[in-house]
Amino acid sequence: MKVSRRGMLAGLVAAGVVLPAGWYGRQKWNQVQEAELSSDEPAVPVDDLPNAFLAERLVGIWDWQLVDAHPALAALAGPLELLLDVGQGARAVRGYLGRAPYADDGLQVYGPLAAEHLPTLRWKMVAPSGAAYDCDAVLDEIWGDWSEGGGGATISGQVRVAGTQPGYSGPQARFVASRRAFVEARERLPFVAALHDDLISPQRRYYHQLWHASRDRWHRIDESRRQMIRALGWQVGPLGKERNARGHDRHRNGSGEDFLFMHRHMLHGVREIQDLRSWPCMPAPRPYLGQGTQAFVDYLSNRTGYSVPPTWQASGDDAFSQWLYYLKSNQGLYANFQLWEAQLHDPQYLSTLCLGELGSRIELGIHDWLHMRWAALGRDPDSGLPMAYARRNYDFAGRWFGAGNDFLGDPFSSHVNPVFWAFHGWIDDRLNDWFLAHQQAHPGEVLPLTVNGIPWFAPGRWVRVAEPWLGPSREGCGAWGLGNGGGSDKLDIETMKLALQVIFSPEEEADRLAGRVPQRPWYGRHLAAGPSRGGL
Repeated sequence: MKVSRRGMLAGLVAAGVVLPAGWYGRQKWNQVQEAELSSDEPAVPVDDLPNAFLAERLVGIWDWQLVDAHPALAALAGPLELLLDVGQGARAVRGYLGRAPYADDGLQVYGPLAAEHLPTLRWKMVAPSGAAYDCDAVLDEIWGDWSEGGGGATISGQVRVAGTQPGYSGPQARFVASRRAFVEARERLPFVAALHDDLISPQRRYYHQLWHASRDRWHRIDESRRQMIRALGWQVGPLGKERNARGHDRHRNGSGEDFLFMHRHMLHGVREIQDLRSWPCMPAPRPYLGQGTQAFVDYLSNRTGYSVPPTWQASGDDAFSQWLYYLKSNQGLYANFQLWEAQLHDPQYLSTLCLGELGSRIELGIHDWLHMRWAALGRDPDSGLPMAYARRNYDFAGRWFGAGNDFLGDPFSSHVNPVFWAFHGWIDDRLNDWFLAHQQAHPGEVLPLTVNGIPWFAPGRWVRVAEPWLGPSREGCGAWGLGNGGGSDKLDIETMKLALQVIFSPEEEADRLAGRVPQRPWYGRHLAAGPSRGGL
């Protein structure tokens, strides 16, 4: 006979046994904590998801070319640029057909946005002279997944003079429009050679992934595996007093201080080699075509390197696909990122937070969202095949160590992306706002202190940790009886690989046995809700 704990307790209550009030309080506390820790998908309002995804496939710069020639369609001949735009929540396509410098001699494009009619598209194109053309087209489906995330795509069809019957008896011509691929940030914001070689090195990649993985998984792995990690010197903080990043006590245990200090330490190191500037504020969202043609083209061409890459869909994971679309949208910026930004500049709010809680709330909120908003679709480095979830956490094949793997959604590669340093610099600058807020509200209670050569803060009422965790602090037993490199700049690669294998071994085994699809990107696994008006 099997009796559940819930059934046994119900029987005790029915029998008149009085349970202590503290037990009920503890149960309620546990329920609240579990609800907060759960990865329930956040509310991301998207009114019409099919049309929203269709809009993402259409928005872009398309190279237009007529296949046939006809005197009545001379205005459409020659290589032209077709600029297509769809406003968020809109139900229509707007566009421009012409060439740089995008003067008033181009054609305006109008059409409905109707995902239910795919792959067919219909547009009207009107010249400044009043001449009009009807366009019947097909969004070519041959590209499949290759068109995701701003990849290759083509539109083909026929265009004819407005008012004429479709058919070969009237003036018409065939056309093809090819979408230009999204330009990655690395092409606009290159590193100097010395820094680039360091960032793509195996040691740097393993270190960054392991530092995050050990903190994020510490509260989930069993005690036997914790002991293995301790034996390698990679436990997250002092022995027996480890500071996990996503457990019940994450806002109170000082893990947020580890997060802020480690990234300040990283910034300090790279800035000694190259001047990598912080964002002064959140980059502006994509302008709409009606707000200026050149501004629209510059954004889609990623002139600054900080344009948000196109979103993509993960087959069978509608919640992730919708979340990703929303956080990359203009609405996501206005409703979430700008509220976070305002809160992180608010001295009244900042003065209520200890340093650890500030860091923890940043890490689990805006930080993860920043990584995924500016992440481009991951691709196989050898074939270029789009991979919705990019690299698996335990896949250390040689192809992932190439310079092209700078996927922002994975700590193994995110630091290779130049956008990483811009927004982490912006996060680091918020520490000065926090310090000034406490100087105003609690004079003298937060004191500056240099820790391991880094400007930091002395332990006290608002600062918990005397020495934030960077990794092994001293030489210890590493893989195969070698040292782990603790306390030096040369952490042992084999030790880090072994520690990662210990952390991810159940995940790897589950994938091997079940043959399931890869898990979401690291920074996209914990879909925390956006900020509330009451705080981060």
